[in-house]
Amino acid sequence: MTSPSTEITNSLVIQKDAEFQIGNYQIKVRSYLGRLTVGVDYFQVNINSTDDSPTTGKLGLLRVGSIEGGLSRELQLRERLGNYAMIAELLASTIKESVVINTSQPPLEQEQETQKPKEVQSSEQEVQVITNQTNVSSEEEVTSTGESEPTPTEEETNEQEFNSKTIVDSLETANDAENKSDYLEEEHYPEKEICSDSSNQKLILLTFLPESQLTLETWLQEEHSYEECLSLIIPICQCFYYLYQRQWCCVDVIPQLIEIGKPIKFFDLTSAYHLDKNLSYGLLGNYCAFELSSGNSFHESMSSYTVGALLYQAIHKQLPRQDQKIEIEIKPIPQIYQLLRICLSSIPEERFPLSQLLSLLIETRKSLNTTQVQWQVASKSTVGLSTSRLNNEDSYGVRQQQLSNSETMILGAVADGMGGMSQGELASKLAIKTVLEEAIPSEFKTVTEQTAWLVSLFQKANESVTNAVRDGGTTLSVILAIDHNLMVAHVGDSRIYLIRKEQICQLSEDHSLVAMLLASGEITYEESLDHPDSNVITKSLGSKTRLSNGYVQDLSRFGQELSLPLENSDILLLCSDGVWSLVSDTELAEIFIKTQPLQGAVDKIIEQVLEKGASDNATVLALQCCLDKV
Repeated sequence: MTSPSTEITNSLVIQKDAEFQIGNYQIKVRSYLGRLTVGVDYFQVNINSTDDSPTTGKLGLLRVGSIEGGLSRELQLRERLGNYAMIAELLASTIKESVVINTSQPPLEQEQETQKPKEVQSSEQEVQVITNQTNVSSEEEVTSTGESEPTPTEEETNEQEFNSKTIVDSLETANDAENKSDYLEEEHYPEKEICSDSSNQKLILLTFLPESQLTLETWLQEEHSYEECLSLIIPICQCFYYLYQRQWCCVDVIPQLIEIGKPIKFFDLTSAYHLDKNLSYGLLGNYCAFELSSGNSFHESMSSYTVGALLYQAIHKQLPRQDQKIEIEIKPIPQIYQLLRICLSSIPEERFPLSQLLSLLIETRKSLNTTQVQWQVASKSTVGLSTSRLNNEDSYGVRQQQLSNSETMILGAVADGMGGMSQGELASKLAIKTVLEEAIPSEFKTVTEQTAWLVSLFQKANESVTNAVRDGGTTLSVILAIDHNLMVAHVGDSRIYLIRKEQICQLSEDHSLVAMLLASGEITYEESLDHPDSNVITKSLGSKTRLSNGYVQDLSRFGQELSLPLENSDILLLCSDGVWSLVSDTELAEIFIKTQPLQGAVDKIIEQVLEKGASDNATVLALQCCLDKV
């Protein structure tokens, strides 16, 4: 993200209700947010564009700091990153020779409550004066108490902030809430001049201000699942890794200046440092690694700590203790526990590199998102009551297999043989045998690969039937579910149904003469129910030596997708025409809805088939999936 050109102008007074112009924007100060990072003051402002752009009336974030401090680093980093989507737009920047900051309104009384480091809370009511020392006499450089003080260097100011925070932290740890409150009421901090750098110029940056309800600060106060916590932390880690690849290290964050969205956006980068820099003073922050308290060279393990601290806060609803002598208490959540224990280690060398941490976070979220699929299976087949059908030419089978620790497979198939005598029985058995015994290929990860394998089963089954059976053939209907993703393949007039939430849907198409006549409008639905040619099929295995492309039907008939996501309690029903020709779709759904267990419903369907004459073989295979989070 390329920063706007920086202009050099004269002095500026910044206080509540002050109005001034920066670049093409007219600014009105609403409130002082505090000194959220070392040497940088933050203000909430109203933005009005001078060129009638859409920015008019929006809330903005105004930051004032040294030209050699965090804001300067941010400009360098923005220049390095270009138009990186996770960094909020910089509207304008300017350099002022003399700046007077009046923070008389306490930040805690502002409309927008903020999360500030303790050193900011200790000096909320001070009047901060930043001037050009070459143009201001020593008599003018006094605090509001009238006492003249020497101008501290940047290093001295940082040390003061570090010591102030250390004192407050130790007192808060030692006292309970009541004593803490009393202590804060009695504490007095004199107003100080904060010319904290050797330069007389000040840098001012303007960005939008994220809406409070969309910030990470608000998000962290809400309850979220472990999967949701990881989904938030992963893009933050990804951003830190992106910065690290460009030789920058982010060692702290300000949750109220991070917007939760797609993508997440950072509105402040003052806690990012170039890797070739050394920190000569102590730095403390809610998400800072231990070693930063005494100054150190920057390393990616510091960013890993920050990511871990954010994840800890998201899971535990509190920040991790920053006392190296006290072991951090972590909830016993497998995988998350190990991630936090290593990321928050007081020994930098023990922490994960950012690339590894990012991979582990993604793997952990995937494992939490893994749905364990359990299947109930019920089946029944009958030869029927016809005196001309003494053999059952229907065959069926189920194959379940564990593909990996987290991936399961189930395959169900029904075949209805044709050819009379034993020819139809042999054809259907060969088809089912091929489906159940074919090895799983090594390339079996994507839906495309899985569907291709499924279709290949039909080619091999067709070859087996063609070579072994004369004047015979078989239908074949197969479902394949990998975890909760369903694929189908089908040839003939057996059927595949999906029963979901008391509704039934036919997933297979009938490859029959009656279906063709009905589709062309030559007959009505009522006429199709008792058509004399209802037993004539247009596709089968064994009728041709090689199946052409598209001969086997899959789920693409419903759209572009080759798979269908299953839901909890879905029932997949495979049956031969001896079932659906006598029991309507509505009756099938009603039986499964009202009858438990699953086998009881299957038994009842076969009973109805027999009661209605059972002029053909009849086979029912039902599979119900139960989805549970691991």
